[in-house]
Amino acid sequence: MNRNPHAASAEHLMNELGTLPEGGLNDRQAALALEKYGANVLEETETVPWWKILLRQFTTSMVYLLTAAAIISFVMKETLDGSAIVVVIIINGVIGFLTEYRAERALQALKAMTSPHCRVLRNGRPALIQSKDVVPGDILILEAGDVIPADGRLFKISNFMVNEAALTGESMPIEKITETLAYETLLPDRKNCVYAGTSVVKGTARALVFNTGMDSEIGRIGKMLQHVAAQSTPLEERLARFSQFLIWATLAIATIIVGIGIFQGRGFVSMLETGIALAVAAVPEGLPFVATMTLALGVHRMAKINALVRNLASVETLGSTTVICTDKTGTLTMNNMTVRTAELVHPLASSLFLRTAVLCNDAVLSKDEGIGDPMEVALLRYAGEDIVSLRKSFPRIKEEPFDSQAMRMVTWHENGVAVKGAPERILNDSSAIWSEEGAIPLTEESREEWYAKVRELASKGMRTIAMAWGSSLEDLVFLGVAGIDDPPREEVPEAVSLCHKAGIHVIMITGDHRVTAEAIAQEIGILKDTHKTSLTGADLERMSEDEIAAQAGQVAVVARVAPEHKLKIVKGLQKAGEVVAMTGDGVNDAVALKQADVGIAMGIQGTEVSKEASDIILQDDRFNTIVEAVKEGRRIFDNIRKAILFLLCCNMSEVLTVFISIIMKLPAILIPLQILWINLVTDVLPALALSLDSAEPGIMDRKPKSRDEGIITVTHKILILFYSVVITSGVFAAYYWSLWYHKGDFVRATEISFHTLVLAQLFFVVSVRKQSLFRYPSQLWQNLWLLCGIALSISLQISITYIPLFQEVLRIVPLQLEEWGIVFCAALLPTLIAQLRKFITEF
Repeated sequence: MNRNPHAASAEHLMNELGTLPEGGLNDRQAALALEKYGANVLEETETVPWWKILLRQFTTSMVYLLTAAAIISFVMKETLDGSAIVVVIIINGVIGFLTEYRAERALQALKAMTSPHCRVLRNGRPALIQSKDVVPGDILILEAGDVIPADGRLFKISNFMVNEAALTGESMPIEKITETLAYETLLPDRKNCVYAGTSVVKGTARALVFNTGMDSEIGRIGKMLQHVAAQSTPLEERLARFSQFLIWATLAIATIIVGIGIFQGRGFVSMLETGIALAVAAVPEGLPFVATMTLALGVHRMAKINALVRNLASVETLGSTTVICTDKTGTLTMNNMTVRTAELVHPLASSLFLRTAVLCNDAVLSKDEGIGDPMEVALLRYAGEDIVSLRKSFPRIKEEPFDSQAMRMVTWHENGVAVKGAPERILNDSSAIWSEEGAIPLTEESREEWYAKVRELASKGMRTIAMAWGSSLEDLVFLGVAGIDDPPREEVPEAVSLCHKAGIHVIMITGDHRVTAEAIAQEIGILKDTHKTSLTGADLERMSEDEIAAQAGQVAVVARVAPEHKLKIVKGLQKAGEVVAMTGDGVNDAVALKQADVGIAMGIQGTEVSKEASDIILQDDRFNTIVEAVKEGRRIFDNIRKAILFLLCCNMSEVLTVFISIIMKLPAILIPLQILWINLVTDVLPALALSLDSAEPGIMDRKPKSRDEGIITVTHKILILFYSVVITSGVFAAYYWSLWYHKGDFVRATEISFHTLVLAQLFFVVSVRKQSLFRYPSQLWQNLWLLCGIALSISLQISITYIPLFQEVLRIVPLQLEEWGIVFCAALLPTLIAQLRKFITEF
């Protein structure tokens, strides 16, 4: 198949493929070509069976750890605790399976982009055939509204324009040509070719098919999609590292405690039960459930800000994002061509300028919806007059359609001639210029002044259209120039500034020309001193992924890119250690969306291909929605970290309580069943309620977390040890008070220690936030679900002392009022110390 047809003449390609320009292929040639090249369809690779995807969900370190804990619980006849762990494992597995199972549908969406039928030249006459039967050598007959079924080389056109936004990212329809182009011409600039999946906007053409099926540009994207491996999210990587740490820590704790107990002569069976109970207690079995529910609740909250989540883990990944690679059109801009400025030769020329803009124009407005060329639609909106009435007053007699060679459009009316086109052509054709006295001769000096103004508008990324009016083409009066572009959304500069403040690097990647992209990037604050480099697809062709990684921090704009360029950018950034969020709306974005750590598709302008390859779909296509989603992702990570801190502080305090009692040769302060009960009461409701915590103050004022940073850092480990010691101290304070009060009653002291430990953990949950309650008391009421969870758990703990079954199993009896008072005071002590430390250190 020919990969560079743009650099060959149409005649040369026809000779190669045995095609006649006026006859096309005959039936025999078409049949042979179909046998040789295959049907014009997109093939699929062999899919992974659903059961393999399901089994894959149960092969993580955390699942292994939880499975061991469940087995141990069942062996110790703790059916309730074991069942709870099994339920957590199943829920997480099912959610992971459903997410992965639906993620491989992008190729089906690619198929939907091709039209089922098309017109070709066969046996010397037009024929309507199925698109799957198109072969290299066929001649396509194209007109406005057609979806192009295969890649073709144009050789005959009439005012022909194609919308290639889905494939190249170019926001404007492309006016096509038939001339041969240079070999090194990049895909967005191959104006003498048409590509499968794009659509005809205007005019008619004939094109020689040179590639079909998986050899077409859209098929090449399909191949790349098939070979993009699934990316593990930062949260998955952190949880995997954390799980491995827990496995070794749990085994070490259990072995040490059992060994010491046996050495002291406490009995092998008794210490084995205690060691196993502590091993189970050390495992935060509620963590996967809490993490999953936190992400699920985050998905619900993100739906409210117009971000639909397709991949659960991507919610948190957004919070870890260090680079956002964003499309320009429709995301940063309005996706609505607008006249940003009109440079008139004189204010008195305004009426004629607007009249020309309306009359020399084929577009129409219907309830402000534009139909026709986007630039002509922009002129009608700018005119703001009664278009129908004006056109009736100046009926069109004849016209000269716009032509790329002539670079102008002319319409004749009873009262004069209206002309619009490239400023260079209109200035050259005009003999006069409007002034206060009316039309005066247009001098060379005036022409040079207007050339300079046109260059200034072009340097700002605007497309320029000049207007002229006259009684004939020989006496045209120059009226002025309109500067047209797609303006940035009003809220985007503030959103970009917030990203920079949050340590997130924003890169604009677009199919538009470099000048246009740079102008918009400067206006919205992406291109500035700290991020000042702009690249093109041609630059990327010469760069390796390592070179891209080296320049990652400086790049702000990448223009005129092809699909493989976007993939190369994402891989280069990832090689530099960045967590990349990629936005896109076209077929050309699909591969990069799938490769990125978070793929974000546009819900309004986006193709089905981009949506199926993405993790998140924006319902409003707005950049500031991405920024809000990043904030939500950071909140989710913070809340998962809070839950882990809470669970580990609680679990470690249980381990320390038993460990110290064994070292001090005291009777067992906690029996195995009490340990398991504590985990059941404290690990679920309070930890789950933490997922509903509001964002911490200044959440968007800090830099993103490094991908290598664990969920629990060294600082957090120190804090966990400190708080565990504090909670354990409160338990021993209550224990020794009970021994003093009840004169050596170790059984009652054990019961009071049991209640103290449960309540201390429940009170402590408010201390995992960054801010001190002494400094910000209002935060106590910010999460009413958490307060309800604490209250419910406390009520449950008190009520079991009056239930005979629990009294027997847990070896407890109802406490006296003063005993409950001591329990509450000892339980509050760790929280007061924690809050005092936060008041002093603000961490």
